[in-house]
Amino acid sequence: MSGPPVAPGRVGRRLLDWRSGGWAFLVSGVLCLVVLGQWVSRLSQRRPVVGDGRTVASYGFDLSTCLVPQEQFVAAGFPKDGLPALNEPELFTPAQMEEFNRALRRAHRGRFLVDSDRVVGVALAGQARAYPLRILSWHEVVNDTVGGQPIAVTYNPLCDSAVVFERRVGSETLEFGVSGLLYNSNLVMFDRRAKPEDESLWSQLQFRAVAGPAAVARRELAIVPAVLVHWSDWAAQHPDTTILAPVPERMELYGRSYEPYFGSDKLRFPVSPVPEGGSPHLKAPTIAVRLGEQWHVYTLAEIAGHVGAGATWTTEVAGAGVTFHYRADPPAAWVDANRTAVESVYAFWFAWYALHPEAAALGG
Repeated sequence: MSGPPVAPGRVGRRLLDWRSGGWAFLVSGVLCLVVLGQWVSRLSQRRPVVGDGRTVASYGFDLSTCLVPQEQFVAAGFPKDGLPALNEPELFTPAQMEEFNRALRRAHRGRFLVDSDRVVGVALAGQARAYPLRILSWHEVVNDTVGGQPIAVTYNPLCDSAVVFERRVGSETLEFGVSGLLYNSNLVMFDRRAKPEDESLWSQLQFRAVAGPAAVARRELAIVPAVLVHWSDWAAQHPDTTILAPVPERMELYGRSYEPYFGSDKLRFPVSPVPEGGSPHLKAPTIAVRLGEQWHVYTLAEIAGHVGAGATWTTEVAGAGVTFHYRADPPAAWVDANRTAVESVYAFWFAWYALHPEAAALGG
């Protein structure tokens, strides 16, 4: 027996009847609107692309106040903010990192952080934090707060250079980004401002502003004591440490390595001056230690030679005893963490030499 006739137009409305499953369409529609709203929000927040990756002028920074030779700036091959700095990032506890590693193993994707991975370690006011280089290589700058102190954790894989700075400069707390420019193959940061014309450029390995209003004011960055160590050493000394968490969308990048670049003396970008003589080789890892106003530079090969079968070497630097710790595979060295007043900077030899030719003498 046939049912009652259906009036024209009733079929469409019947599909949306709640009891007949129309709720599913309504929920789907709401979800689509939410996703669309998030997408539009992200688009509105996305910064315009500045810098063509080739010409310095396309980045729009004012170089008229430059404190270094303008011709030594080069474009790094990506735009301003092409490597996104992290701001107050997500963190893992050691237990969460281990669970993350287990999840990766279950998915047959290996482990994210292993004992020999190098991390930048910072300990301030009773709070410890580790920043894995495999993450830092693809962001280069992390604006963070540790122990109540605003800091910038910076790493440049072209120079294998790691430096941590205070973000309080004068009366301001700055937020740094990756400019897309290089100076002597080294990271050039910028301080983010409401108006691009008010931004300044900062050299990672010279610890100062090199162009813009901050350069005119001769602003410098205060170095925060930090170490570049194997994850196992940092975790053993700081069992309550937190760890910079990976950004899920960039997991594929974190798996890429700079090892081919590290394995040769070939430089990808212009550097001047370049150390002569061939020894140590251009990419020999070094650690520079500052006591007072003077820097003392040591190659890791020299430290390894003094360490011998042990793990530490204590020597006199500027009249003070300093203990170096050393690990191999990959090489890592750091100054005794108990001497928190000692500032140290880790970098390839060519980078330290080019950016500090006046303080490039090796040894104590």
